[in-house]
Amino acid sequence: MVSKKILTSKQEIKTFAGIGSDYLFKKFVERGLPARYEDKRWVAHADNIEEWFRNYTRVSMRKILENIPE
Repeated sequence: MVSKKILTSKQEIKTFAGIGSDYLFKKFVERGLPARYEDKRWVAHADNIEEWFRNYTRVSMRKILENIPE
């Protein structure tokens, strides 16, 4: 039996995480999204992605938003 929590393509990872564009996917990977590219394919575990998003979104954007000009 193959685990449904193992995501084996870039599209599966993007769909699971609700990432709509390749640009945003690359941005999240650069910021530490737990996905690996090996042997010409992306692989990730759903639990790791959920945990990463819990931590990533825990940080307040208030100070960052205060510095963005209108």
